[in-house]
Amino acid sequence: MKTEEILSATVEEYLEMIYNMSMEDEVVIGARLAQRFQVSPPTVTEMLKRLVRDGYVEMNSKRHVSLTEAGNQAAEAVLRRHRLTERFLVDMLGMQWHEVHEEACRLEHFISGAVESRVIANLNNPMTCPHGNPIPGSVPNARTYLKDNHAVRLSTVTNGTHVRILCVSEVVEDEEALIMYMHEKSLTPGTRLMMLAQADATAPAESSEAEPQEKVRLLVDERVVAISAEAAAKLWVVPA
Repeated sequence: MKTEEILSATVEEYLEMIYNMSMEDEVVIGARLAQRFQVSPPTVTEMLKRLVRDGYVEMNSKRHVSLTEAGNQAAEAVLRRHRLTERFLVDMLGMQWHEVHEEACRLEHFISGAVESRVIANLNNPMTCPHGNPIPGSVPNARTYLKDNHAVRLSTVTNGTHVRILCVSEVVEDEEALIMYMHEKSLTPGTRLMMLAQADATAPAESSEAEPQEKVRLLVDERVVAISAEAAAKLWVVPA
């Protein structure tokens, strides 16, 4: 493998997803990748074989997937372009934070080094994207960003705890309905809140046809906000 090798958009998307899932301590297996990309398991299997062959990915005896150092570097290169593009769309073009992920996905594969440098200079070297996720190269270590900030999922916070939203899970940024849901609830990076009540883990499971039940209650700017347990699990928070 050569460092100047140009990767396909599909390969870059796989590397991004594996990187983001690993960053959030998710076990990466083929079935979960198939679910994320909404493709068949054999399609994922063939891609993973290719990534292993090219030295970007390793798989252990349990078929758990991890990036090699080359894979991490390639993933960070495309994530850097993606998150800088999101910042450009929000800070310079005035788009809303919940609107830019898909646009950045289309543009990230075509950003040159010269354009990247101009964006960094014009935006004064931003450290995070609008969703709060770190821009590789602009923070000390993007891979350990959550651990370095002692971030936890909002779904794990106990009642009465004051926290600040650090970021929205990058793994679900392409779930437009969920990102819009966060936007409508005003749950954006930097928002301070207090946990009032967690979801009842002993309650009967919801049917797959039902709307998510908003059993997590938060105090945000002196108003009570109710959200689903699913949404709470996608928000990373730090002590306020």
